[in-house]
Amino acid sequence: MFVVCVGICRENEQRALETLKKEVYDPSNRLSSWVVGIDCCQWEGIVCNNLTHHVIDLSIYVDWFESRYLRINNLKWLISLSSLENLKMESVDISKANEWLQVINMLPSLVDLRLYNCSLHHITPLLDHHNFSSLKSLDLSWNRNLNSSVPKWVFNLPNLVSLHLSYCNFTGPFPDGPVNLTSLTTLKASGNSFNCRLPKWLFDLNNLEHLVLFYSGIEGAIQSKSGNITKLKYLDLSYNNLSSTIPNWLYGCKDLESLVLGGNHLEGTVSMGLGNASSLSTLRLGWNKLTGVVPESVGHLSMLQGFSICNNRLEGVVTESHFSKLTHLRRLEYRPSFPMWLRTQNQIMYVGISDCGIQGEVPIISTDHEPSGSPLLIYLSSNNFSGPIPLISTNVRELDLSNNSFSKGLSNFLCEAKNGSYTLEILNLGGNDLSEEIPDCWMNWPELIVLILRDNNLIGSLPRSIEVLSNLLSLDLRRNRLNGPFPSSLENCIK
Repeated sequence: MFVVCVGICRENEQRALETLKKEVYDPSNRLSSWVVGIDCCQWEGIVCNNLTHHVIDLSIYVDWFESRYLRINNLKWLISLSSLENLKMESVDISKANEWLQVINMLPSLVDLRLYNCSLHHITPLLDHHNFSSLKSLDLSWNRNLNSSVPKWVFNLPNLVSLHLSYCNFTGPFPDGPVNLTSLTTLKASGNSFNCRLPKWLFDLNNLEHLVLFYSGIEGAIQSKSGNITKLKYLDLSYNNLSSTIPNWLYGCKDLESLVLGGNHLEGTVSMGLGNASSLSTLRLGWNKLTGVVPESVGHLSMLQGFSICNNRLEGVVTESHFSKLTHLRRLEYRPSFPMWLRTQNQIMYVGISDCGIQGEVPIISTDHEPSGSPLLIYLSSNNFSGPIPLISTNVRELDLSNNSFSKGLSNFLCEAKNGSYTLEILNLGGNDLSEEIPDCWMNWPELIVLILRDNNLIGSLPRSIEVLSNLLSLDLRRNRLNGPFPSSLENCIK
């Protein structure tokens, strides 16, 4: 979205922007409002100061999803915009502007620099003198061909508040220090290959609130002492090579709302101190090597909405006392036994307990507490569940019980419609031991889009009521013992 300010553009700045307009490669006419001879302060993406009429904001965006293309080969015209405060380019190809940094370094008033997905392939590692003393926000994300270490000058911007360096293919370690990032509140640098430990200076940034470094080759231990990093709200170090225990100081961050450490090699137990992180709404510790039991103090996290601790080496039993008071819980990923307390939750929308080796029967997954109109997604595939298919609420949208040992027929499940039609759209019962004929109750399931019953022992022919499934796009009945004609009304199925 562009902001337009009506003014009288300064002559030298008008000429500079008209030069860009003449030289830019813009086959989709993205800069159609940039008409030579018309005041540049009226162009899209240009904001001028109402008093001085200097251009203070230049924004050029190309939408990834609109197949538009725009290339700028030279940025020297920028030098004329001496009062520019905000320069934002997104998905603009400036790969041939080799001196982009040296030119931008000549803009003394720059506050916000965003060059997102601009095909940059080189960044000067050293600047004899940088002119970025006013810079508060720097975003170089998704320039995936930089292939270098992060320049040291980036870590010496004392007024910088926000630093975004994700998916730039930066390599090598962070500098050891000293650094000067005293104002920094947000550091996001995911999708790189740092292959180093977290630097010690990182834990002394006393204003840091958001730290996101997933998929970045971070290794070793999380520092055992917090230093001055006490204002954390969001920490994501997932899918790295961290191998320490989870330090207790993290649980003492009273403002911490999201703690995401999944996909590492973290060891040790989850401390009872977890209950002190009273602001947590998201906790993801899955796919590690954690041992011991889930502490009951998790039940003190009254704001918790998402919890994942699956695929660890945990023991013991999770009971209702762990989670029954978590009334905001909406997403759960856990193992090893089926949590009966799920039936007491009144806002949960997602249950993911797949590939966990859980045995036994599944209770009725139907409650009177689900929010009206809210979808419920249940994924219990690839376990050792047995017995009959459990009854579900009419609000469930997706149900995956595939690759278990459910047995008997489908009559009780399909024909037990107490409260009208079901809203289920995806039903996967493949890879079980279901038998008997398919019952004639499909009129209760009119919203089905995907139906998978393959690899069972179902017999007989398809019932007539299956013809009412007008939304069905995918039907898989392979490797059963079915016979008889295939209904012509199902010819809309794409597979």
